[in-house]
Amino acid sequence: MKTITGVPESLTREQYVSLIESVGFDVKDLRTLEFRMDGIYAEVMDRDESGRLHLDAARDEVVTNRVFIPVRD
Repeated sequence: MKTITGVPESLTREQYVSLIESVGFDVKDLRTLEFRMDGIYAEVMDRDESGRLHLDAARDEVVTNRVFIPVRD
C-alpha cells in the first residue's frame, strides 16, 4: 500500500473511536462510515424510543438508516 507524507500509516483504536465520535456518531450503532468531498455518509442501526434496537421481524435483522452530513462552504 502506498504511503503519503503527512498521512499516518495507522490509527490507534482510541484515535479511531475519537474521530467517529467527533462527528456525532455512537460507535456501537455505526455500521459504515464514509468521508467524501461533499460530506460524511453513514449507515447506523436504528433504535426505538426506549433505546432498544429496532428489529425488522420479517427479515430477522436490525433496521438501519443512511445518514448524510453535508459539507457547507
